[in-house]
Amino acid sequence: MVEVTGVLSNQDLQGSLRRVVKKLADVRANGTVREHRSCRQRSRRPGWVLKAIVQVMTDRSGPMRATDIHHAVEALVGEPVAWSSVKDALASNVSGSSPRFVRIARGRYALA
Repeated sequence: MVEVTGVLSNQDLQGSLRRVVKKLADVRANGTVREHRSCRQRSRRPGWVLKAIVQVMTDRSGPMRATDIHHAVEALVGEPVAWSSVKDALASNVSGSSPRFVRIARGRYALA
């Protein structure tokens, strides 16, 4: 009974390997590789969201809505940025010994 199971699993493995080899041959023949990158796969230095927010708010002179800051950061970086990252950077830099932002109203911020 063990021999039959071993033979069947080897056939499954051989079939899987054939499919992988065929896909690799297709990729090599076409010369194209599908590129998939998400926000989490990109390596970034700590604080890059905060720096982008400061840059955006420096370029604009007055207070900004948090949603506008988020959209401007995405435009500056040229790729999607998590809303939670922008909101967290704003909220965590409003208080403390050296706050970077002032919360003027609900959802509205200015540089300190």
